[in-house]
Amino acid sequence: MFASALLAAAFQIGPFYQQKPGYAALRPLCASELEDTDVMWPVFTSHRDWWRFCLLAHWQAGENGSYQFDISPVWFNGVDRGGESYWGLFPLYGHHPHVMLVHDLDFALWPLWTRYSMPRGGEDGRMTTNSVLFPFFSWRDDGSWSFWPVYGVNRQRESVHRYVFWPLFTWASYREDRDTAGEGSSWMLWPLFGRVDRAREKQTLVLPPFFSSARAGGNASETSLRCPWPFFGLESGARRERISLWPLYEHVHWRSYSKGESSGDVTRFGWKLVELYDDETRVFPFWVSGRGYFRLWPFWESEEEGGVSRGRFLSLVPIRNIPQIDRNWAKFWTFYEREETPVAIRHSLFWGIIRWGGVKW
Repeated sequence: MFASALLAAAFQIGPFYQQKPGYAALRPLCASELEDTDVMWPVFTSHRDWWRFCLLAHWQAGENGSYQFDISPVWFNGVDRGGESYWGLFPLYGHHPHVMLVHDLDFALWPLWTRYSMPRGGEDGRMTTNSVLFPFFSWRDDGSWSFWPVYGVNRQRESVHRYVFWPLFTWASYREDRDTAGEGSSWMLWPLFGRVDRAREKQTLVLPPFFSSARAGGNASETSLRCPWPFFGLESGARRERISLWPLYEHVHWRSYSKGESSGDVTRFGWKLVELYDDETRVFPFWVSGRGYFRLWPFWESEEEGGVSRGRFLSLVPIRNIPQIDRNWAKFWTFYEREETPVAIRHSLFWGIIRWGGVKW
């Protein structure tokens, strides 16, 4: 939706000042819309429970009075949901309770020593990894250890993976698991040859990753061929059919996993420069048409939502729906706007200096 293109503004002075219910902007200094506030964006922006300065300093509020502050990548501090304080000065010392999928991250004189936990197995639902001189020496609670790149053992659920002089020689053994391809083994002598031989997966790799042939599923219901990757790819399975002649051509047909019915197609040319969907055509960055949206870049952009159609000229950003640009910058090059509802059509030229339109008859 066009956050900065609504024509029924309460007050507007050129592209510099605009005010209406729930929205105010003094461009390019500041803008505010509902729970979002920008100051000389992208210098500063804030939302209901966070703010960011110069894409480096960030503050985030959490549950139960918790918060986090960081200046990437050297400093962080905060209070976790249990009320415990934490801090870190990278690479000297630090403790962080949760970074992405990592829990209880500790480091000292990184990469000299590191310790962290992951939500996987273990008596308390986590697996702890210790590392000295990362990435050369590490060990885990489950008996996995690594002296990279000479030798390593990695245990993953029902499988055990090993390597010698990674990535030259790797191999693995698997036990039966309903969520994976079943019992069997695999090995690879890189970059010459590799083989996967499991109950529900067979794969042969020659000069990996360039040439490979794979069959998966109880009755080989899914097959794939790369010959060579990434230039030619062929896939056939319950969820999708795909043929790729990269970067010239690609066609993908999706199916519903539960019913096996067709759920969509896309044909691409020039990698993703031209994309033909069932209900939308894209020629990046110049043309998008379909799904209630149209763009002829850099001249015109329009969108229909909830029975209201809005359009504008010019539209210099070839990516749709970036609210911060709409609030702070788009008005400077938006010379004409049009809004159509089921009962009225309104036009605005030169930031509302010239207006016309009215009720439909």
